[in-house]
Amino acid sequence: MAVAHESCCSRCITFLITIGFMALFLWLSLRVNEPKCYLDSIYVPALNKTLNSTHKNTTILFALKLANGNKDKGIRYDDVQLSFKVFVSMNDTRPLGNATVQNFYQGHQKKATKRGNFTAAFGNLTAAVAQKVWYRVDYNTTAKYKILFWYTKRHRLWGGANVEMNDSGLKVYAKPIKLGGNNPLVIESVAPNLLPHYRALLTFVIAAFLFLNACAFS
Repeated sequence: MAVAHESCCSRCITFLITIGFMALFLWLSLRVNEPKCYLDSIYVPALNKTLNSTHKNTTILFALKLANGNKDKGIRYDDVQLSFKVFVSMNDTRPLGNATVQNFYQGHQKKATKRGNFTAAFGNLTAAVAQKVWYRVDYNTTAKYKILFWYTKRHRLWGGANVEMNDSGLKVYAKPIKLGGNNPLVIESVAPNLLPHYRALLTFVIAAFLFLNACAFS
């Protein structure tokens, strides 16, 4: 009886371990990572001071880069909607226009660069805040993930970023700018941000300096 009992327990343990591995495999198969979307480049001829009569040119050219980091899942994007705005104050924008990147499929661990252009119908392309031109670029789309031979339900993808422009009509930073979901629609102060431990150190130094001065005059 003891042998039969041990055999039954062994089968139960083996069954539970098998179920656990199957659940883990299923979870890993169904788990997806959102693709990353970047503004790879942008060119606004109206901002290029080396050109003549730039104020008459209202064209905006751009390149969008999307990266699928999933190792075994493709992505079917619906149309990617883009909106472009120009800052007229630290926390206020005016629309410039919209653009659309047509729907497409992206294989696993693939990158895609989609180029486009549009004619700005609104606003002043050269509006400046503190003698700098800032644009706001946002994107919005939905996508389905391909797992083996079937697709998941649609997931909403969105994000945006503030883009500083230069006198050549290009963005100041050459590297692609990630259009993240938590980037606020406000121009942050250009003052350097002190890390918390640096602030604490600065406070300690000031306090020590005041203490030594007090001791010297006491």
